[in-house]
Amino acid sequence: MKLLALPFRVLGRFRLYSIVNMLGLAISLACVIVITRYINQETTVNHFASDLKHTYILSIENPEDGRKRFGGATVRAEDNIPFPPLLNNPSVKNTTTFFAYEEDFIVSGNHRINVKAIAADSNFFKILPFPIRYGSHKMIDPSDAIITEKFAQKLFGKENPIGKKFTHSSGDELKVVGVTGKPSSKSFLAFDILLDKDQRQFMAIQAFTLIKLHTGADVRKLNDSNRQLDESRSVAPNPVRLQLFPLKDFYFDRTHEVWKITRNNDLSVFVKGNRDAVKILLVVGILILLVGLFNLINIYTVITLKRGKEFGVKKIFGAGKGQIFWQIYGENLLMTLIAVFLAWFFIEIAQSYLSTRLNFEVIPNPVFSILFSVLILIFLPLITSLHPYLRYHYSKPIASLQSVYVRGVSLASRKTFLFLQYVITFGLIVIALFFMKQLNYMLAVNPGYNTKDVIMARMMHRDLNAFRSSDMEAAFRKISENATLVRDKMNKSPLFSDWEFGLPVYNLEAKVPMKRSDRSNYQPVSSVGMSPQYMKMFGFQLKEGRLWDSTDVNGEFKYIINESAAKLFEITDIRTVKLESQYKREGETAPIHQVVGIIKDFHTGHLSKTTTPLVISYTERGFHFDYLMARFVPGKQKEALAYLENLYKEINNDAEFTYSLLEDDIAKLYEEDKRISRVYLLFSIIAILVSCMGLFAISVFDIRQRYREIALRKVNGATTNNIMHLFLNKYLMLLAVSFLTAIPISYVVISKHLENFAYKISVSSWIAMFSVISAIIVIFVSLLTLVWQIKTAMRTNPANALKLE
Repeated sequence: MKLLALPFRVLGRFRLYSIVNMLGLAISLACVIVITRYINQETTVNHFASDLKHTYILSIENPEDGRKRFGGATVRAEDNIPFPPLLNNPSVKNTTTFFAYEEDFIVSGNHRINVKAIAADSNFFKILPFPIRYGSHKMIDPSDAIITEKFAQKLFGKENPIGKKFTHSSGDELKVVGVTGKPSSKSFLAFDILLDKDQRQFMAIQAFTLIKLHTGADVRKLNDSNRQLDESRSVAPNPVRLQLFPLKDFYFDRTHEVWKITRNNDLSVFVKGNRDAVKILLVVGILILLVGLFNLINIYTVITLKRGKEFGVKKIFGAGKGQIFWQIYGENLLMTLIAVFLAWFFIEIAQSYLSTRLNFEVIPNPVFSILFSVLILIFLPLITSLHPYLRYHYSKPIASLQSVYVRGVSLASRKTFLFLQYVITFGLIVIALFFMKQLNYMLAVNPGYNTKDVIMARMMHRDLNAFRSSDMEAAFRKISENATLVRDKMNKSPLFSDWEFGLPVYNLEAKVPMKRSDRSNYQPVSSVGMSPQYMKMFGFQLKEGRLWDSTDVNGEFKYIINESAAKLFEITDIRTVKLESQYKREGETAPIHQVVGIIKDFHTGHLSKTTTPLVISYTERGFHFDYLMARFVPGKQKEALAYLENLYKEINNDAEFTYSLLEDDIAKLYEEDKRISRVYLLFSIIAILVSCMGLFAISVFDIRQRYREIALRKVNGATTNNIMHLFLNKYLMLLAVSFLTAIPISYVVISKHLENFAYKISVSSWIAMFSVISAIIVIFVSLLTLVWQIKTAMRTNPANALKLE
């Protein structure tokens, strides 16, 4: 019983050190727990699948151009296309085919609501068992539908959604038979509605296939034995190869494209992760843990130094090594237990900030949280107990009896831990400042075309019901009338200076194989169509040749390219070079395109990437199902949005109107960079706080040990400045060495991170400035801590100080 009560007595006896210790550890652990939970969520995507280890997604490989993609191959038996040998193999246990409709809609009441929908077959839930909160996961009738709990609340509020009906974009009335909740782990699919695949037959080329193999199946051997080319089931103009790709790797995969209707990533049914961001967070978490760990060891070392007599006496009276170890371990366990409790308290308080500002949306996982907390309670006290235990276990009793009074004893170890803390702190600050500067640089770079005051909105949506209509001609006539209505009203409105239908160019990828007609090697480029009005609206700058003019017509084999494409194809004179696409219709020769102009490069994506080689074909006017891109008159944004919303609802029967500003969409490319910068800045501040708490506790100990020395110096005429200089010297030297160690490490880390960035600020030019700023911040806060302690000691009456032992 005494052994259990002893840790509480020790914490009470050294309450100042204990409070600082537990508070610093709690702050560090809160950061570590938040980061660890997030990393666990990101690295366990799809783990709710019934047998993820043996679950795969069908991959389609094009050997001619090396492109790989998910989706686009029809494998359904009802399409009268036989299953490929790969899926007929006895190793295959289950398959499910689903279709992704990223710009679907429903009509509830008189309101049209945009949704992300999936049409699946009966095996879908066997492979991806999304939990059912209400109703059933079985869609017996084609009119049955399952919706997510979040969408159910949006659509029906607090009412029971089971049995509720709404009209689908197909024109069919659907009935809610089930409501899904959040799965136990993050999913690679984000949808609002799950439909029966028999309800949607159009555009089957969007098929995605999941495959579950029997336990023990060799997927490598299965893929190797099915490397033959398949000619009948893909939208590619040439034979492709079907392979199995692990579903567990889908989330971070960057080798495949995802076959989609839309190019708007915000609408995507498929959720993709960023492995680099996870790695950065992992490193930050380790650094913060080390700061807290060093702080705990350092301060507890101070506590044990003050208890030198106690340990010396215990050893003299026969205390065994086990007794001393368990006493030290028990004290550290108690401090860690309190720190863990405080850490979870801090997390609950900061939850709103973490989700809104740092985008740390974490699916609750009580099992992982409890397990991680238990591991902390087991191993952290063990690690922090080793240093003080070994120190007193191998020291003679007389040394323990004297240690509290002997200057310099254990000073090396305390300085080492403090040094490591400050190396991490300096490094985090420099890296945070550099990332913020790089981010601001990327956000401020002129994209190379006019993006100011441009609204982007889908005014018209593909009405898939038109293809099932008994009067298809009337349905298409209505679409044409709506397109004409939009054009007429946009041309008449004084709120807009320019407008056109089209797709944005801020996230282009080189996917189309093309070559010079006089050469054999194909190069990937991005191929887009632009009308004269589109090019005029954005002000693309001509470098050579001409832009589109009145002599151009649809269907002509002419291109305008950018500087990057000209460089890629080694074009020095556009009159002598023609381009040829790899894709051609069966039985026809590939058309030869004349290059009529070269425009200056503009930024086609994240500035970490080089400009995409771009090939532009002529189109007389934009496609009405693409975005309406309208530049409003400065100062008229509110009126312009109201005008577009009214026009949208006139066409789409009071549907919900969504829009974005082009400049905001470009800024969204850097959301991950913003989050990383905020994370670094936040944890840099926390590292400073924890390190200064450790410095505070150690300086309290050192200065109180020298109260008599301070008193004697005061009596003999020493000034405050003399004493300040005496005490600050060793700490300033420690900070200086930490600073000089951290800067080259920071330089290497930053250079490594930016080595693949196409556009970046100069590391060598800015590292010096940020190093100076970090030094000013850390040294200023640290000196405040030290000066306050020294002034407190100076105010002590010399007579009282001289009476101390």
